Amino acid sequence: MRINISKSDVTSLDPALDYEVYGWTILSLTCAKLVNYPDRPAPVGSTLVPEVAASLPRVSADGRTYAFTVRPGYRFDTGEAVTAASFARAFERDLAPQMSSPAVNFLGDVVGVQAVLKKKAALPSGIHVSGNQLRIALTRPAPDLLARLAMNFFCAVPAKLPIDSRGVTSPGAGPYYVAKRVPNRLIIVKRNPYYRGPRPHNVAEIDFTPNTDQATSYLQVEAGEADLDLTGVPPTDTALLAHKYGVNRGRFFAHPALIVSYVALNTSRAPFSDTKIRQAANFAISRSVLARQAGFDAGTPTDQTLPPTLRGFHDANIYPLSQPDLARAKALMSGQTVDATLYATTDQIASLQAQVIQAELGKIGITVRIKQYAFGVLVSKIGVTSEPYDMVLIAWIADYADPYDFINILLDGDRITKNNNNNLAQFNDPTFNRRMKLAALLAGPRRYSTYGQLDIDISRDAAPWASTYNNNIREFVSSRVGCYLFQPVLAEIDLAAACIK
Repeated sequence: MRINISKSDVTSLDPALDYEVYGWTILSLTCAKLVNYPDRPAPVGSTLVPEVAASLPRVSADGRTYAFTVRPGYRFDTGEAVTAASFARAFERDLAPQMSSPAVNFLGDVVGVQAVLKKKAALPSGIHVSGNQLRIALTRPAPDLLARLAMNFFCAVPAKLPIDSRGVTSPGAGPYYVAKRVPNRLIIVKRNPYYRGPRPHNVAEIDFTPNTDQATSYLQVEAGEADLDLTGVPPTDTALLAHKYGVNRGRFFAHPALIVSYVALNTSRAPFSDTKIRQAANFAISRSVLARQAGFDAGTPTDQTLPPTLRGFHDANIYPLSQPDLARAKALMSGQTVDATLYATTDQIASLQAQVIQAELGKIGITVRIKQYAFGVLVSKIGVTSEPYDMVLIAWIADYADPYDFINILLDGDRITKNNNNNLAQFNDPTFNRRMKLAALLAGPRRYSTYGQLDIDISRDAAPWASTYNNNIREFVSSRVGCYLFQPVLAEIDLAAACIK
């Protein structure tokens, strides 16, 4: 199978470091995890099941200790056996201060993490290995722990895989492994010869070509010279594809996903340190126009953080979705004129959307300067809190299906880090920080209703983002591709399940 990645490359193939959609696609093929989402369509594909774990864990009565038994039979492509120590090594690498791994954001409740971050220990005391047993002790109950463990950060790695801030490509314990990588040119993924697990692995080899041209790539997929472009298709061609092939009938597919597109407003510096200016920006942008720039069936306009398909969402109609309210926006600006720098990617959709934002905010006195970067470069830049951006045009794809992954991960001020920062708004409100932490401890219906209200209150009263629309995933495959399956949590074609006709 031949896959293009237009105008970008993966940032890394080290599971402790990579935190962007294209690298995660490849790691989803090579990783073996304690728990994972099955290669099945929704709703089954959204339900966690044991993978390398023999069963779901035994959980202590207080909800703070999870005990896993690692099943035998899994091996890396080198032949080395996967053991409980393979997962402990993943935690050790994720938390090593020299790695600066984004995974740290998901491990704050593991007992002993602070000792590791302060270089007083190599492995947190809450991670304990005994034979084929792995125990994880937490400082507090965490209803979302299992969902977190299904992220690529926590896939098995060899017990002696180096800790290297530059990143290393781990041998694969999943159905595939990375056989070769030439940065910015080629990634070759092949079947793991030792894999005996239940996941499909239909094609023998998948070749990824980064930094292709999207328009050329589209023509290649049409002609069967490539099988898919992970970045999608040019927005001007989606309506044509739908007309020519139909939707979800064999070559052109569109599926709603747990994704929110948004403009992060940097609250740590002027002009968006002013709440009223942030609210003004929310009233001034046209969410429907921004969605249309992405082409036919791109998604549904939104003004909130949580996607409507995620449990806990409650529609509050805070800002206009169809057209701007310039009168409200100008009233909030109170006659001020300010300058702002908008960071965006270089792809066609982002270029069009950035121009729309520039024009619309200009009408209320916000002069926008646009700076564009390749996707991987953009992610690296905006993860550094000292980077001088005022706005970031970006999207967030759920790491796992829980509101914590949208609210706490993206907006908790206590989680802001100098590097690999996810809180792009650099939003740090003590009251909301406290409410987020309390919500994270809840379970069941109360958890979701609490997060739903948090979403509304943050969007309306603090406005650290201008949420724009909830994306549909649109994919165009060559006539060679069969066995198409949309994995709902991965939010794209399941390449392990795909086959060649």
